[in-house]
Amino acid sequence: MRYQGYANDGGETVDSKQVSEYVAKMRRAMSDSAYALPEASLRLPFDEKLLKKSQTLAAKLAGPKLAYILDIGIGGSNLGAKALYEATAGTLDPHTPFAPKMLFADTCSSEVLLDMAELLLNEIFDKEEIIIIVASKSGTTTETITNASVLISELEQKLGSLADRIVCITDENSPLWKIGEKQKYHLLPVPKMVGGRFSVFSPAGVFPLLCAGVEGEALMRGAQSVVDDTVERGTESFAFKAAQDILAWHKKGAIIFDLFVFHPELESVGKWYRQLFAESIGKEKTMDGAKTIHRMVPTVSIGSTDLHSAEQMCLAQPDIFARLLVRAHVPHWEHQFLAEDKVFSPLVSGLSHRAPCEIIDAIYGGVVETYNTHGVSYGEISLTDLDLESLGALLQFMMCTTMHLANMLHINAFDQPNVEAYKDATRRILGGK
Repeated sequence: MRYQGYANDGGETVDSKQVSEYVAKMRRAMSDSAYALPEASLRLPFDEKLLKKSQTLAAKLAGPKLAYILDIGIGGSNLGAKALYEATAGTLDPHTPFAPKMLFADTCSSEVLLDMAELLLNEIFDKEEIIIIVASKSGTTTETITNASVLISELEQKLGSLADRIVCITDENSPLWKIGEKQKYHLLPVPKMVGGRFSVFSPAGVFPLLCAGVEGEALMRGAQSVVDDTVERGTESFAFKAAQDILAWHKKGAIIFDLFVFHPELESVGKWYRQLFAESIGKEKTMDGAKTIHRMVPTVSIGSTDLHSAEQMCLAQPDIFARLLVRAHVPHWEHQFLAEDKVFSPLVSGLSHRAPCEIIDAIYGGVVETYNTHGVSYGEISLTDLDLESLGALLQFMMCTTMHLANMLHINAFDQPNVEAYKDATRRILGGK
């Protein structure tokens, strides 16, 4: 993948010593098998031992009968897996005949849980047809534990004990880990220093994909290439350049930072980015305890769909928007679709005998030309294709960019103190206090 930023007036001036020190810290983190530094997630793509644990268990459980993988988690514990699954399986996965399929149980929706339970109970007749993943870094996530309780209980009424089909992915010695040991569930660890939103290359993100037949090594190679670029090229790396551009755009007035993906199958990648950016950058105080002054709101848009919904606002108020355009510039001629009928294609000049990939290329070119004309701040993330290496690189690029941006803003990218407020209140209400 490659990155290029525009409308940034030359980039933001930064403290070179501060950046050099941070890059050195990132280099130490990628080589630290103890996962001791906050940037510990940089080690994950290189951790062959941890990947092997997931691969071994996936090979054991994902037999020829496997039809469904039920991933129970929320936020960082399952959004990365969902993003990568949808990016590889496509948007029409429920309508395709291949197996296994992956289902994601996140929020506590009675309607969704009922539909999911009915689907599984109607289609599964043998334990080997399902793998159940319960992913929670803390091991006490309210929504996850609720959904696990409801869905597993329903399935066990029909299939009997599912202990040998349940995998708990959590911090070692968390409450969920201890229950898993007691119940003889399978266990996979997330390194303690790796936060949920940075855990996509840990078992939380990788194990469900391995069960679905995704090649883990290819995914990791893409991530490794970005980490290597980040620590070897420093201020010339794509991740640092993107962080520098984001800061420059913000100083020009941008407050909305939109990931504009020109592939509908990347919508959940956009939602994953939204969490990564919001929880990492949305802080009240700097590392020194001073009140933060930056105001940045992450959003996600789908191209070209959202050109027909939200683009008016972007072009009418270009100063408050900055966009990262994501596009794999690869023709997909294998579909052999052409607009060549004599009824509809003549309605648009230049459309006849064009393939859909040519049309989207023209639309993308029109967007870039318009942004340059209207002064919209934007960057281009160019992917080789929507293959595993490119996807691994894309997600790792976003994480490295976020780390650099937080460092330049003097904030802690790895905590989320405000999120605990609603969790504490929820537990108090549930406890009748």
